[in-house]
Amino acid sequence: MLSEKFLNEFEEYLTSGRLEEDYGYSGEERKIEILEYLERFMDLAEEVDKVATKLLMPHLSEVFPDKTK
Repeated sequence: MLSEKFLNEFEEYLTSGRLEEDYGYSGEERKIEILEYLERFMDLAEEVDKVATKLLMPHLSEVFPDKTK
C-alpha cells in the first residue's frame, strides 16, 4: 500500500524539478522508463478519480449511467 512518505517524496521529486533534471541527463532507455512511469501515474490518476467519485457519490451512477460500458 502507498504511504504518506512515498507520496510526499514523489510530490517533491515532481515539483522540485529534479524529475525533469534527471530526464535531461539520462540516456534514451532511462528517458523512456521515466516517461512510462509518468504515463502509468496518469492512468492511475484516472482510476483514482473514478474510485473517489464512487466513494463520495455512490448513487451518481443511478443518475448518470456509465455510457462507456
